[in-house]
Order: sequence, then C-alpha cells, then structure tokens
Amino acid sequence: MKLTVECCLRRILNSSYHPFSVIPKPSVWPRRERIRRLTAWQYSSKRDTFKAAVRRLDKVFHYMTMQRIDEPKLERFYAFERVQTALTEHDMEYKYFRSMLDKSHILLDNITLSQLAIYEPLTFKSLVMLTKQMAIKEGIPIVKSVEQDNVLTEESLFQDPLPRARLYPKGPDSNYKTKEPRPLKLSEY
Repeated sequence: MKLTVECCLRRILNSSYHPFSVIPKPSVWPRRERIRRLTAWQYSSKRDTFKAAVRRLDKVFHYMTMQRIDEPKLERFYAFERVQTALTEHDMEYKYFRSMLDKSHILLDNITLSQLAIYEPLTFKSLVMLTKQMAIKEGIPIVKSVEQDNVLTEESLFQDPLPRARLYPKGPDSNYKTKEPRPLKLSEY
C-alpha cells in the first residue's frame, strides 16, 4: 500500500487515540505471561518475580545449549566405550579389530558398531570372528575361540585400507590472519 498524504490523514482521523497525544506502548504483560509459563515449575522468587524468573530462564537456556553442544561428543565417547566392552567380551583388542575392519573395507563407525553390539549381538559376534580370523592370518597373536575354525576368509578381504576422510575444524583459523593479495599479472589488467 502506497503511503500518501490522504492515507496519513485517514490514519490520524480514524484512530482511536487523540491525534496530538503520545500513542501508548504495547503492554508488557504478554511477555511476562510467556516467562511465567516457562518458569512456573521453579521455586520461590524465581517463580514469583519477573527479574529472577528471567535470570533463571537464561541459566536454563544456557545449560540446554551446553548440553546440546556436548551431546555428539558424549555419544561418540559412549559408543567407543560400548564397543571396547563388547570386544573384551569376545577377547579382542580394539586396535586389531579396527585395523582388520579397515583392511576389509567394512566402513562402520563406533556408533553403529555399539548399536550392533547391543541390539544384534550375533551379527557383532560374526564381525569379531571374521576380524579374529583375519588377524590370525596376519600373524597377530589373538586368543582363538572354539568357533573360529568355521570362519573362512578370502584373499579379497585383505586390501589396503581406504584413506581416512580429512576433518576440517570449524571456526576461524588459528592465527586469524589473512594472506596479502598476490601481485597482478600483466594479462590481468
């Protein structure tokens, strides 16, 4: 809508407020009601007074942010611990297990392996048996189990490990400096 002089006059004339008095600001009560809804479960002044409620809510949101940031790291840590525990159950070390998985190009991360160990223990056991058999063929000293004789391996399993993906850190570079621009060539003028 184009704002013309007539529209401005119409806004002044049709307004419910006096044309020469200050228009009141919107009420603060809707905002305070929102805060009260979020802090209704708090104790004492954190629930009753607005200022303390806002401070407590800021603290709650701060802790929620910290937890959200830490969650992926904790998930990776707990997955690693679960895989190590499951491997000790089968008398296998993690470093040999991971290197044999890499050689056979089985690309499973620790989170997936931990879920296999919890929800599909027979599948995880078969993976451990396969890696044990591969480690025995490589000449690594490993505790051999009774069922190990039933596992067959082929030469196609023993390959060079795939190159690991390069992880780039998030955020600015460590020195925060930008390089000076290179001098222009004559053909670029």
